Amino acid sequence: MKPIVAVAAALLSVATTAVRAMTFDCVAEPAQRVQIGTPVTGLLASVAVGRGALVLPGDVVAKLESTVEEANVALAKAQAEADEAVQAQQTRLTLAEADLSRSKKLVNSGSVATSKVEELEANVEIAKRDLDTEKRKILLAQIELQRQQALLDRQSIRSPIKGFVAEQSLRAGEFVRQDSPIMTIVQIDPLFIEAYVPVDLWGKIIVGTHGSIILNQPDQQRRGAAVTVVDKVFDAASGTFGVRLELPNPDDQIPAGQRCQVDFDVQSQATVSP
Repeated sequence: MKPIVAVAAALLSVATTAVRAMTFDCVAEPAQRVQIGTPVTGLLASVAVGRGALVLPGDVVAKLESTVEEANVALAKAQAEADEAVQAQQTRLTLAEADLSRSKKLVNSGSVATSKVEELEANVEIAKRDLDTEKRKILLAQIELQRQQALLDRQSIRSPIKGFVAEQSLRAGEFVRQDSPIMTIVQIDPLFIEAYVPVDLWGKIIVGTHGSIILNQPDQQRRGAAVTVVDKVFDAASGTFGVRLELPNPDDQIPAGQRCQVDFDVQSQATVSP
């Protein structure tokens, strides 16, 4: 019986080794890490959020000094709304058309010469063109208002993602260049679980493969995740390749940057030598 017991123990040992071989160390990383900057240089007037603050897409996180831009917008708005010239040309056209209409009625009786009618027709055409010119000026003024508003909007720095401020690099009163990040925002929903697995599992772990994640914080419960990226290049030194799983974190309760463990639902290839 002893040889049989020894073989059974060996089989159990190999099976245990195979199971353990399917569990790998991993790291929970933010889905995005964005350094927030500005398309223009200027003086940083205010910073609305600090380290640890939650921001949503479109939230204003900082503003540059914008006195000149605000004045330009006010001037462009006044010019775009100044329609007195258009109204004056419209009145002129209405009068010219009325004169022409009366003259056409009297031309048959000989009270008005044909040349006078032709002159009035020319006046109507000139009035129409003058009215079109004034309308075009208003249109150009509205376009200029949009341009000045766009320049003003660039003075407000907005968050492109939902996330948390991980680092604030500049503060109000400091000069900002186009290559100077104001702050860093990280997105932790979802989390990217980065792991390296042996090349023996190449072709067995594919996009869509289910994995089970154990994190230390906020607890040690298992969470399901799916593989979204499988590296196409091996690391020859370690004999591994990288995989990424996407772990939902809708309530932002799982901190990023922590170590974890992952195992996969794939068959082990371990065998027992006779």
